[in-house]
Amino acid sequence: MIRNIILLCVTIFIFSCEKESSSNSLKITLDAVIQKSDSIAIYYTTDNSVAFHKESSYWIDVKGNKKNQTISFVFPDSIKPKQIRIDFGRNKKQPEIILNEISFSYKENRFSAKGEEVYFLFRVDESNTQIDKLIGSLKRKEPNQATGPSLYPKGDKLYNKLCQLYTEK
Repeated sequence: MIRNIILLCVTIFIFSCEKESSSNSLKITLDAVIQKSDSIAIYYTTDNSVAFHKESSYWIDVKGNKKNQTISFVFPDSIKPKQIRIDFGRNKKQPEIILNEISFSYKENRFSAKGEEVYFLFRVDESNTQIDKLIGSLKRKEPNQATGPSLYPKGDKLYNKLCQLYTEK
């Protein structure tokens, strides 16, 4: 079952890449090291609020790997997120996650944040996340807590970048 879901996600990803330049879809790509199999969630709002709800989220299963991997989320054409929250996993045995880069693309426009630049757009949820910005390390604050590390938008910075992305020609 899990193998079929992963195969489906890979197939969707491959076909979405072929149509990316003419698509009206927002694509978010994470470059990260996630050592153990887990799930990542992207929560979104379509206005400037940060009131995130499970109804407005996408989950993707990630196979563990000790090397960098690219994880992509492609939103339907009808949804243009303005604020984004990223939840990194439910696997309590997950060691630190290394987040190297986050990229956003829409039509032919794109922006990305690498390394410490990520924390210009996002802030960590200090209630459940420990961070080392120099190496991009995110991990649970307490090893047995149910929620994994998470990133929230930092004020209007992400909102402004996403709005600009949608309006550039």
